[in-house]
Amino acid sequence: MAQIGLKYLICAPVTETNNDVSYSDGLVMSYAIKTDLSIEINDVKLYGDDRIVEAIKEFKSGKLTLNGDHLEYEVLSLILGHKVETINPGNGKKMTAKGDDDGKPVGVGFYSTTVKDGKRRFRAIWLRKVKFGVPNESLETKGDSINFQTPSLEGTIQTDILGLWKEETTFEKESDAKAWLNEQADIDDGGNG
Repeated sequence: MAQIGLKYLICAPVTETNNDVSYSDGLVMSYAIKTDLSIEINDVKLYGDDRIVEAIKEFKSGKLTLNGDHLEYEVLSLILGHKVETINPGNGKKMTAKGDDDGKPVGVGFYSTTVKDGKRRFRAIWLRKVKFGVPNESLETKGDSINFQTPSLEGTIQTDILGLWKEETTFEKESDAKAWLNEQADIDDGGNG
């Protein structure tokens, strides 16, 4: 299945208690530009009688790299633990980052268009628990031409208390993919699907 496009980059804080996982107060992170997902696997072999008698390949962890157009202070506060406050004049906002800031793990979602046999569908992905680190930045002076500089975030994908790390589904309609992600992240879009 070929994939084209990427849309609707969202996150929501995850709460884990005993045998329950929930998400609340989801946010749109930014306009989605690119996501890279790489998974580490535990690959263990047991040898006996000069051959492999058991083999296990299972999820260990993963790395998620997100690139978006802009990260609002509220998103950075949630995922990195930075302090955000309103300042005057002009009711501006100020973000303060301390060395020991530690944001909350979040669920992260997005969707892409898939094409198979000429038919378009919409693949929605929900990563159940991701812990982000402080992003790198690159700034560049404007010369003869303008080059956009956009932030990239890197997070570690983990299993949640239920041992789950990802859910995904494919829909015939784009609005259904977005609605499913909104449900995962507890986002009320006011009926705009």
